[in-house]
Formats: sequence, C-alpha cells, structure tokens
Amino acid sequence: MRQADHEIEIKLRVDDIASARRRLRAIGARGGARVHEANVLFDTSNQSLRGRGMLLRLRVERPARMGLVLKGCGERRALLDAWFFPVRGRQHAVVTLKAPPADPAMSPSREAKAATAPVGRYKVRREIEFEIPDARAFREVLTALGLAPAFYYEKLRTTYRLRHLRGVEITLDETPVGHFFELEGNPAGIARARRALGYRAEDAILWSYGALYLAYCRERGVSPRDMVFEPRPASRFPRR
Repeated sequence: MRQADHEIEIKLRVDDIASARRRLRAIGARGGARVHEANVLFDTSNQSLRGRGMLLRLRVERPARMGLVLKGCGERRALLDAWFFPVRGRQHAVVTLKAPPADPAMSPSREAKAATAPVGRYKVRREIEFEIPDARAFREVLTALGLAPAFYYEKLRTTYRLRHLRGVEITLDETPVGHFFELEGNPAGIARARRALGYRAEDAILWSYGALYLAYCRERGVSPRDMVFEPRPASRFPRR
C-alpha cells in the first residue's frame, strides 16, 4: 500500500514463525496464498543506481508448492533466469523503480557500514511500479541501456489483512536470512498493526532485504553473492 506514489513501511524480526502465525490468527488477520517470490535487481557495471540510492527490480511469483528444485548455489542464477526469462513463451513480471530513501540515514553507504539495523520511525521511498507481459523483452531493453542483473533474492511470502484495520498490509516473509513481518501502508495503520502484533516502536527495522543480507554475511564472515535459498534434499519448501 502507498500514500500517493510513496512506499511507507517497516520490518519486524520474527524469531518463531509458528508463534507469529498464531499471533496473526489471534488478532483476526486473514492470510492469502503463500507464494514463492523471486526478485532481480538491475544495475550498471559500476553499480551507479545503488550508489545513488536507487533500485530497479523485476519480481515474479508463483504458488509456493511450485518452488524450484535447488541443485546448488552455483546453479541458482541459471534456475532463476529460466523462470524470469524463458526462451519460449512469456513471463509476466512486476517492475519497480525506487528513489533514494527520504531519510539520509538510510542511504546505501550508511546501510553497508552500520553494525546493526536502524530501528524506529518509518522507511519512506518514492516508488513507481507497473506490470509487464514479457520479462525477457524488458531485459533486452535494459541490456541495451547498459544494465544487467546485479543481485537476486528470494522469499516465501504470505500476505495478511486485518478486517478491522484499514490502511495497512501485513506480509510474513520467510527468507534465507531469517523471518520478518513487513508492514506497509500509512503511518497510523502501521503503528496500530505493530502494537497488535506485540512489537514496540523501537523494534522497527528500516533496512532493505539487500542490506539485511549484507549484515548476515558480515556476521558469518562469508562473501555476499545472492540472497537465495540454500540447497536442501527435498524439492518442496516447508509446509505452513
């Protein structure tokens, strides 16, 4: 949800996903289908968009039960590219362009250097979003303009709404770096939903998933690549 063309949101860390779902049911939240969502960010070779605090993203999704078989991180981009940009047929996608955050403290350089995720307040960005019928054709346009895939990330997402509370959308995101609520809407609606879920104002996280991923890698001393699901023996994602 947005006010005009601005995105207003916060994230809240979820330590126990089963407890989080019980809390959602307790406050009367109604969830939709759980989806597997894949995202790819485009940038120039010197990451000029990221340096300016901008983001250009393609997003695709499908029911979680249709999740891709994971054969290893080295092959993951190829698997995702086959989904995003099929050789035959067309893949519908959502294009999102985000302007720099309204708060200078949320600039990419400060996100990358901070030791902990910033908390409190709200994350506010101007956003332009639209649907396209053919992601492969759109990639060709971006390639001609000097842009290429720079970062892939995935999550399993369930969207919830509170019947008695308008002006806010709650999503429960299962990601390779942890689980999070994302609350998006107007500030008053976000605050009411946050309190209903049992969180304090200082629990709000304003980082993007890319910044959370970089922090996750630093904590573990690993080189960042893409925020994708690790290989696992089974071909299905966890059940609810």
